[in-house]
Amino acid sequence: MTRARPLVLVFDDDLVRRPDFLGGLPARFVYCPHADQAEDDVVGHDPDLVLMDFAMGAVRNGVDAVRALRLRSPELAIVGISSDARMNRLMLEAGATVAVVKMALPDEFHSVVQYARRAP
Repeated sequence: MTRARPLVLVFDDDLVRRPDFLGGLPARFVYCPHADQAEDDVVGHDPDLVLMDFAMGAVRNGVDAVRALRLRSPELAIVGISSDARMNRLMLEAGATVAVVKMALPDEFHSVVQYARRAP
């Protein structure tokens, strides 16, 4: 069942320190500073959508996390949110549903959520 205000799991070390960046958007956010336990975090929170950065200063990068999540949860909506378009392309190749440059995310949020939630 789709919730009116989607639950979004955000894997991003920068946004953990800046929750106001997405704070005004119509969603509930859970912030994770890295993706080392991404599969467990997804199971524990059951999000409608995952936002995944590429580099988080941890063992696992966004590409590795997207691959692992895609294997475990094929229908999960995953959005690559790197500031570097090349890294977003790598996350798309790894199985992200869609990607957006991080700084455009507040402006593009509604479109990204609609697209990611409808994608197969």
